[in-house]
Amino acid sequence: MKKKMLAFLTTLALVFLLAACGAKETAGGSNADTDSDVIVLRACFSNGMTGAVNNFAIEKGLYEAEGIKFENVQTSGAANDTVLSLLSRGEIDVADGDPSTYIPGIYNGVPAKLVGNMWRYSGCYWLIANNDIASLEDLAGRTIGTQGTAGGMRLSVLKMLESVGLTEDDVTLIANGAYQDAYATFTSGSVDATIIHNPYAVLAEEEGTGHILGRAWDYIPDYYTGTIIASDSIIKNDPEKLQRFITAYYKVHELVKNEYFDEFITWAAEQMNTSEEVMRQAVESEIDVWLDYPVIPVERVETTLGILNGYGWLEDEIDNLDDIINNTFAEQAAKELNLSDPYAK
Repeated sequence: MKKKMLAFLTTLALVFLLAACGAKETAGGSNADTDSDVIVLRACFSNGMTGAVNNFAIEKGLYEAEGIKFENVQTSGAANDTVLSLLSRGEIDVADGDPSTYIPGIYNGVPAKLVGNMWRYSGCYWLIANNDIASLEDLAGRTIGTQGTAGGMRLSVLKMLESVGLTEDDVTLIANGAYQDAYATFTSGSVDATIIHNPYAVLAEEEGTGHILGRAWDYIPDYYTGTIIASDSIIKNDPEKLQRFITAYYKVHELVKNEYFDEFITWAAEQMNTSEEVMRQAVESEIDVWLDYPVIPVERVETTLGILNGYGWLEDEIDNLDDIINNTFAEQAAKELNLSDPYAK
């Protein structure tokens, strides 16, 4: 009798154990379903101040909270040209950067479209000069760093020179890189002035190595300088994934601006090896163009195309902007997040 009872209890325990395992497997399956809702995008995002907010949001886990992870390719040097190469080879889905480089690339066959604005898209470039140069007019005969041989930063220098009647023939322009590289050419005296991103404009004044001559966006306010680009492949084959990213991009940037601002300042100061005071001043000096508005302004793109044509950076006029821009995802993001055009009249 005892043996029968023991066998019965053993069988009963086994039944409960299997039932518990089954329940656990079901719960695990549920978690797997949740995990399967996480999307992974191949991305190439800017570094330095241009990509600071985005990279902070990635590190902070703000995208992951939206179910988005990245296989992120970091670049240095001619980052925008690298993006075009990666898109052409089908190696990335999304990137950000300079539309004055991307537009000619798309025009010449790169399989991609502009799909949204970066968190700021009015050229946050600063022209700084050594302390012997008091004004833009004093740049005549001097050597000026332009970051690259083309693109928005070089164009900004040309437009600032034009404002005082100077041309490219009146100065020496050299490609001197961006961020720390550009600042090193300035502090070493290799260039007398340079176009540069913050925090290096503020840092030049803080360290006494130079001073700010002007903000580029005060000279060409309608020039379009910051965009998100996506491959034709993801636009066509995975539009839902792209939509999730575009919507999340503006959501997390608004979170950083409104809820994580002080933490972002601390993080950015450490990343760029500056004091928090310098970083805060740098960010706040550009807060007027931290817009977080998704929809690409067609009139700005038209202005940009006109300027590119004027400098011979585009051989022909682009009549159909649908060949360059896809605003569908940006418009949906603006609707979902209730974002309005800051420049709307």
